Amino acid sequence: TTFENKTIALVGRYPFWTAFRKFLFHLHILSGSVSDLPLERYISHLLLSVPLPRPGGPTVLIPLPAVSDPMVICMPPEKDFPVLDLTYKPLFACLEIRTVVMIVLGMLSLKKKVIVMSTRPSLVIDVCELLRSLLFPFSLCAPYVPRLTEPFKTSLDFPGAIFVGIHDDGSQNGLAATVRKELPEDSIV
Repeated sequence: TTFENKTIALVGRYPFWTAFRKFLFHLHILSGSVSDLPLERYISHLLLSVPLPRPGGPTVLIPLPAVSDPMVICMPPEKDFPVLDLTYKPLFACLEIRTVVMIVLGMLSLKKKVIVMSTRPSLVIDVCELLRSLLFPFSLCAPYVPRLTEPFKTSLDFPGAIFVGIHDDGSQNGLAATVRKELPEDSIV
């Protein structure tokens, strides 16, 4: 008998971050319990049977047996703010309001190279998405990599603006340590 690590990732066209995290947590609970249905059945039900809500239409609730609360998917009206179901608490817990304003107005909107680093992997993606959402009604006009990995490190050499997030794993030879040593001149960490 061999045991292999298994990874499940949900990739969607719309940023239902909180809903997808709840669904993945639900799958994690089910993976450790005895169930009549395989995990693939839950995934196929979500992807093939659950309708996408219309903009401004009714909310879609998906009951999750392993979690007490249902998964909630909703879309704002078309002329409303863009979809982002993340809370701004983590952003303002990590950065002061003055710093957030400086990043959004002084760096992202002026097309600078911005690198966000954190020792917590989930925080990197959340903070990048939240900072990008603060550009509304404008959009980011630069390459955007919310979680930079080693194979895409060369994107930091892009001649113009770029917005990336890097997980700092604390190792001496990790991606964050390498980027700090070979930081492009016009970058802001």
